Amino acid sequence: MWIYVIAILTGLCFAALLYAFNKKQHYGKVLTAMLFILRSVTVALLVLILFNPYFKSKVSEVEPATIIIAQDNSASLVMTKDSTFYKDGYPLSVDTLIERLENDFTVDKYLFGNEIKELDTIDFQDYHTDISEMLNYIKKSYYKKNVGAVILLSDGICNKSYVPEQNIESYPFPIYTVTLGDTTNYPDFYIKDVFYNKTTPANSVFPLRLVANANNCRGETMRIELMVDNVSVDVVELPVNSNRFSHTFDFNIDSEEEGVKQIDIRIKTIENETVTANNGKRIFVEVVDKQYKVLFYAKSPHPDLGSLKNTLGDNFEIETIFFDDEIPDLRNYDVLLLHQIPYAGMHNYNTLKSRLNENKEIPVFYIVGESTDFESFNDLQKSMKINRGAVNGVLDVKPYYNPNFGLFNVDDDVEKFVGEFPPLALPHSEFSLKANHDIFLQMNIRDVLTQYPLLCFCTDSDGRKNAYLLGTGVWRWKFNDFYKHKDNDNFEELFTKSVKYLLTEKDKELVVNYEEDYLNNEPILFTADLKNPSQELTNEPDLRMRIINKHSKDVFEYDFMKKDMSYYLNINGLPEGVYDFTAKAEFGEKTYLENGSFSVTNVGAEAQDIVANSQRMKLLSSLTGGMNFQVNELNKLADAVENDERITSILREETNYKDLINLKSIFFIVLSLVSIEWILRKMFGTY
Repeated sequence: MWIYVIAILTGLCFAALLYAFNKKQHYGKVLTAMLFILRSVTVALLVLILFNPYFKSKVSEVEPATIIIAQDNSASLVMTKDSTFYKDGYPLSVDTLIERLENDFTVDKYLFGNEIKELDTIDFQDYHTDISEMLNYIKKSYYKKNVGAVILLSDGICNKSYVPEQNIESYPFPIYTVTLGDTTNYPDFYIKDVFYNKTTPANSVFPLRLVANANNCRGETMRIELMVDNVSVDVVELPVNSNRFSHTFDFNIDSEEEGVKQIDIRIKTIENETVTANNGKRIFVEVVDKQYKVLFYAKSPHPDLGSLKNTLGDNFEIETIFFDDEIPDLRNYDVLLLHQIPYAGMHNYNTLKSRLNENKEIPVFYIVGESTDFESFNDLQKSMKINRGAVNGVLDVKPYYNPNFGLFNVDDDVEKFVGEFPPLALPHSEFSLKANHDIFLQMNIRDVLTQYPLLCFCTDSDGRKNAYLLGTGVWRWKFNDFYKHKDNDNFEELFTKSVKYLLTEKDKELVVNYEEDYLNNEPILFTADLKNPSQELTNEPDLRMRIINKHSKDVFEYDFMKKDMSYYLNINGLPEGVYDFTAKAEFGEKTYLENGSFSVTNVGAEAQDIVANSQRMKLLSSLTGGMNFQVNELNKLADAVENDERITSILREETNYKDLINLKSIFFIVLSLVSIEWILRKMFGTY
């Protein structure tokens, strides 16, 4: 306010000196008053421009209520007797509901299943249902927006992530639920889970664990047959003594010869069982002549070691030594993992250093923690230097994915969910990377996304590949992954691919990127890079792919497409099984080859449980202040939403602040005032 007072007083003073107290000027009273006002305003505006105050303006806008429709697109809805209705009549009913609501509200429509996307066509093709992810997406995307209600149309069956009713009481929007599907409890045998190792050594016995469930089958007998390569090897029968029955079966299977074994598990169908797709499961186990061996060396037992051993044990042979155990000959191992090694006072440090100097080709995976002695650590390896920070204590560091990482591909889910993992414990420290490095995960420190590495890879001057994980507590990552997704796929892929990268050959000229496991309902994607003898990327030669089913010996051949300086290939329709591939390019007189293997798994998650969970749908609505309806009550649902007094438009008022100097009009005003004053004085003889 004082700025305006100063500006006005300054303008008045200047005008008074020029017109009120200047006896030489004779304009007459009217003209003098006009000139006085013009000069006062001009000077006042110039003073204001000099101080450059800001102006506040308010803009009001009416925001109508938004209704969010979340439609379940899972295949379980067309596996019941009402499948014809859901394929043909139901989508029309949803369109009618949307058209009616759009008369009064803004309607945003989503489809959820394998992924969340805008609702276009309801085809019930997805094999995963994650209601929790859908509700969390809405909660984050519509934060502080005028959401009147969420309309959730689903059968309530969840086969991914955690159950949605957890912590739903604090959900910010009322949820109106529509129970879809069949709520009839038919007799049903189904395979819930199969636990097994995807690879196993030859001439051994490998375990297989089966979890089989039965609903409404009291008094029946569950008969399970296990077949290996189409030969029956075991049959188990068990009486069912309740209508909610579950039992775990353990089998031991011989793996004599190298190759791929096809294992079929089948529960015999009973009378009145309407869904039989969930009675069988086919898996493939690769019997290998040699497994890569990984040596874990740790200061002491730690839950990290158990989590990593459990995860890597499917693909690698693991041995563990502790403290002052004798360090074996490293030539017998393919990877060395050091957990908080070296530590202060380590008696066999010199032996470890000598073993590493003798075996410079063995890659090392370092996990740094509170017990790591940084002075010895810096002496043991050449790629990273760490010093204690100025502050004693432990820092909580959370991971986030580095989008520029390119050593190997990871699934989109890993990139998405790695940021949700709990923090690791790392001593306050200062570190620097001395060799060429690639950062996989970076540090999130107190919600600040830094460029510091949390998990990175380096190749030192001796050509040794090293991996560095800065922090302990990865066992929490594994627990968190299972809690949220009912499996450890993200955790397993993160560490399995990290270790497998350490085993790859250095500086390969042809590199093919791919996933090791695909579902039969998703495209199989490959990308490839080829370097010429000058180590420059090129896609001049044609690149071909030959794929062989390791069990049936069927052969498939494809040509890569070219894009920019790389190659890509998109395959659909491969049957389930384990496959070997060879990528081949001929450039001049040189032939480039890359080999690998992957598996295709049949998706049956939606077939495991097809009985609509009406209780869950009712609970979601009651805990959030909504209402539950049946699929034939969509008109009643629309009535309830339209009559809900909580759902109203709101008036949003936005305050804007703008500097005076940024107002273009102020300069035209000053120019006009000066011009008018000049013209008047010119006309009456002063100028």
